[in-house]
Amino acid sequence: MSEDLKISTSREEGEKAVVVMRLNGSLDANTQSALEAKAKEAVDSGAEYLLLDMSGVDYLGSAGMRGIHAITNLLSPDDTSMRSDRLKVINPSPAAAKIFKTLGFDSFIDIHGNIDEAIAAL
Repeated sequence: MSEDLKISTSREEGEKAVVVMRLNGSLDANTQSALEAKAKEAVDSGAEYLLLDMSGVDYLGSAGMRGIHAITNLLSPDDTSMRSDRLKVINPSPAAAKIFKTLGFDSFIDIHGNIDEAIAAL
């Protein structure tokens, strides 16, 4: 487990304002706030939907999951449903996929194999 998380972002052109955030490293208590800040920056600049590419996440801790939950609230502050329609996860690493499944987050956040699938599901 490292204390580093690299986050790169790109915009996908189309009918909806979509930002893809590619995560590489550990998503934990040391890096959760960086993820939340990057997501807020994207939303403040007009993103309506965020796609988290988690193929490079080598460790996902409970604080990282809290950060992901905070992003769902940021995207839909008035939505009282448990399911997120504005946040999708793309190609999670085996470590991240196991945590999503173990904690049941895969019931609330859609997980897709690639960007095209995720965008088609928006």
